Amino acid sequence: MKRLAWLMVGMVLVLAACATGEADETGERFTYTSYELPLDEKVALGDGPHEIVFVFDYSCPWCKKWMESVLPEVESRFLETGEATFKGQPLVLLNEKSQLLATVDANAERLMPGRYYDVQRQIGLDAETVEDYGTEAYVRRLADLFEADAEALLAPQVDVGIQNARLYTRDLGVDYVPTVYVNGIKLLDAFSVDEMERVMNGDIKAGDVVDVPTE
Repeated sequence: MKRLAWLMVGMVLVLAACATGEADETGERFTYTSYELPLDEKVALGDGPHEIVFVFDYSCPWCKKWMESVLPEVESRFLETGEATFKGQPLVLLNEKSQLLATVDANAERLMPGRYYDVQRQIGLDAETVEDYGTEAYVRRLADLFEADAEALLAPQVDVGIQNARLYTRDLGVDYVPTVYVNGIKLLDAFSVDEMERVMNGDIKAGDVVDVPTE
């Protein structure tokens, strides 16, 4: 618990954004910023020339909503057509369940890369629907479902999710989850597939400034 204490205090903005579903920067203007994401070695889904990166927390209900409503459209519009690749990067921002599941995610990517995104999606969609979600018992059932070694999925990592959380919130522009990047450019609205397409088409470029919509 102590290992998460600093993060729980320091991530008030992230927690609030996840809880309310807000996806805008504070203020009236948003600048599209490009980041060098450390994901060259990460397993990708699809093989298109553009890259869509989804940064999330397994305990965030809006991240689950993204997986339910946006990911299928991303697959049909960009992955199945060969236009883009997809990478999902979990962080540890909200609680100890997030920490355990980020560890399982990292182990699944290493041990079963061909089924990695099936595992990631299963975990994401199970949130809020499974009573023991984020527990060791849940991971053991998950391992049975995917015919994987439960002990290998549960093997401790060196705080991989927390280290990523520090990096992404300090240096890579993550103020809330979910956050989405296209070709390294952080989107204003993580839920807008049209915005993703505008970046791919070059209609949105790094440095462009837009007004933030008001409710």
